Amino acid sequence: MKSFQEFLLESNNILWHCTLTANVSKIKSKGIAPLQTSNWATGSGKRYGGGYIFAFNNFKDAVRWASKWDWDITSSWGSGKISIIEFTDNIDSWEIDDADPISQMGNNGDWLKKKESVSPKSIKNIQIFTKDLLK
Repeated sequence: MKSFQEFLLESNNILWHCTLTANVSKIKSKGIAPLQTSNWATGSGKRYGGGYIFAFNNFKDAVRWASKWDWDITSSWGSGKISIIEFTDNIDSWEIDDADPISQMGNNGDWLKKKESVSPKSIKNIQIFTKDLLK
C-alpha cells in the first residue's frame, strides 16, 4: 500500500498529453517520444515545436487544448480523433512552454515541454476526447 507521501508525490507528477487517437497504440507500446512527425507546421512547412513533446499539469488545460485541436482538424468537438494521455513523470525534467501566450490565457496550470521520451510504463490512463469531457 502506498504511503500518503508517495501518493502526494505521484499526484504532483501527473501530466496530460494530447495526441491523435490514431497514435495511441504506438504510444502505448513505445511511449511518448520527441522528434515525431509534427502535427503543426508553418505555411512554409517548417515544423513548430523544435522536436519537443508537450504536456499540461492541469487536466482542464488538456481538455481545452484537445477541444481546440479537434475543432481545428474536424470542425467539431468530440469527434474521437483526439485522445488525452495521463502519465506520471518527474515534473522537474520539464520546462515551461511559453511559445503561445494567447492560447495560454486563462490557463489553470502550466504548459510544459521537454525533449526526452516518456516511458510507456508511465502511462496511467488514456481518454478519447468526447463532448462529455467539456461538461
